Amino acid sequence: MIEEIAYGKINLAMNILGRRPDGYHEVDTVYQSVDLHDTVCLEKSDTFSLTCSCGELPCDESNLAYRAYKALLPFSEDLQAVRIHIEKRIPVAAGLAGGSADCAAVLRGLNRLWRLALPDEALRRIGRSLGADVPFCISGGTMRAGGIGEILVPLKKLPPWDILIVHPHVLVHTDEAYDLFTHSCTAHAVDMGEMVNSVAAQDFESICSAMGNMFESLIMPHVPAVGRCKDMLTRLGLMPLMTGSGPTVFALVPPEKDGEEMATALREAGRNVDVIVTALR
Repeated sequence: MIEEIAYGKINLAMNILGRRPDGYHEVDTVYQSVDLHDTVCLEKSDTFSLTCSCGELPCDESNLAYRAYKALLPFSEDLQAVRIHIEKRIPVAAGLAGGSADCAAVLRGLNRLWRLALPDEALRRIGRSLGADVPFCISGGTMRAGGIGEILVPLKKLPPWDILIVHPHVLVHTDEAYDLFTHSCTAHAVDMGEMVNSVAAQDFESICSAMGNMFESLIMPHVPAVGRCKDMLTRLGLMPLMTGSGPTVFALVPPEKDGEEMATALREAGRNVDVIVTALR
């Protein structure tokens, strides 16, 4: 059996540059891996099967993990069937790239299980055809991304600062979020240069000040829970931001503070939200 860890991500900064003729949107973003993860187990089998610990997640052709298997199958000499099980910890449809992380884990795992010896660059090319966040999830870390998310430039690795994640029990579909951008003239661009310089300097305060997400001002009027989650973190003296297309909100915890204590306070105060304390990876 092969086991792969599928780490989630946050967007420390995110700009949407415009819609492309193929329907995708060009982005300029700074990705950051977090310790919050799913576990993907793969083993050879007589018949293919995909199972998941999360009952609400379909295990059919719509699942990126299934599509990852189909995409890599032509590289298998004897079209080997496998059994894949996903143990979910990353909330579903939360802006934390849970599906993309699982997809990347299946690509990496099958590469090992079938001894294909494909380099990460090849896995990222395959992953790009499956989802915009998949190429980053192949390698993870701290990276600036362009294109639809597949043009990756590694940045200096950040310290493992604690991070608080507040996930409201609402759904935001990525395609609907991009539709809001397409029909809006109010989104303000983030200073990506400031974020890149702050990451290079490893300066906690500067990074918090430089964080921004063009999606946030578009989503909040339609999903009030995002604003409530931000308020919860702001009351603790933190600087929160929505990640990706939402609805999840996160905040970096100052090194001198205790993330677990803050998480306990949030759980006592919050309803209809999941509060997770994890760390940058």
